[in-house]
Amino acid sequence: MGILERFMAYAQDFERTYRDDDWSRLAQYFTPDATYEVKHAPFACLLKGRDAIFHGTKKSLDGFDRKFTTRTVGVTAPPLVEGDTVTIGWTGTYERPGAPALTVRGRTVARYAGDLITQLSDSYEDDKAAETTAWMRAHGADVKLSYV
Repeated sequence: MGILERFMAYAQDFERTYRDDDWSRLAQYFTPDATYEVKHAPFACLLKGRDAIFHGTKKSLDGFDRKFTTRTVGVTAPPLVEGDTVTIGWTGTYERPGAPALTVRGRTVARYAGDLITQLSDSYEDDKAAETTAWMRAHGADVKLSYV
């Protein structure tokens, strides 16, 4: 299995984990010392180690994604594979009663060592920052964007 197929399997298992909080299924995709970096966002951070990645990601899902009644993730362009790296653009659209939909855009980069992710990063597109900030002020008092 190539790294693109491996990444797509990880993405599917991530969505399963989002639904049932079984983080053990994701361990097979990461080296124990993997890193995860969030870039171009007020909640930017660097998490070191598989356990820290899972803990921080769960915190983010609990504080943000799970505050919405609907979460729709989409791909904005075909994945790009260059050597040991997979890059994919995405959108996340979040909806809840009494508020307009919130859409964020970004890019994920996964670097592999063999068939395991050693570095993962998500970069958010800056052109939506003002819109997202305004939405948060108006509708997101209970939403916490944080991994740490």
